[in-house]
Amino acid sequence: METLWTFKTARFVVKWQVEFDPSYRYDGDDEDGSIQAAIDSGEMVAFDSKVSVLLDGCEISADYLGGSVYYAQQVETFRDHLGMNARGHGSYFSDMVRTAIKEARAMLADVPRIRRAA
Repeated sequence: METLWTFKTARFVVKWQVEFDPSYRYDGDDEDGSIQAAIDSGEMVAFDSKVSVLLDGCEISADYLGGSVYYAQQVETFRDHLGMNARGHGSYFSDMVRTAIKEARAMLADVPRIRRAA
């Protein structure tokens, strides 16, 4: 997987990684086949995304989204779709970050306490 974005704090890292799928078959509502032709020519690419949260280098949560199709030179625009749009819908990227962080917090809230040896 290729890392395209990271956010770091002292102990945590949130990162977005993609894995490209050159054999992807587009099954959307493209009636004329132009999107699949663009994928086949390399003008567009298909990829799967993973947003993960790491604590001290160990992954503690992740969220996945498969089958994204973007123009090859604009894959990073997947991340630039931040926040809400005019119709009140969110973006895939910001939703994935929120989900991964929420799951990481839930996991850390449920860590058992271990007594120190005397």
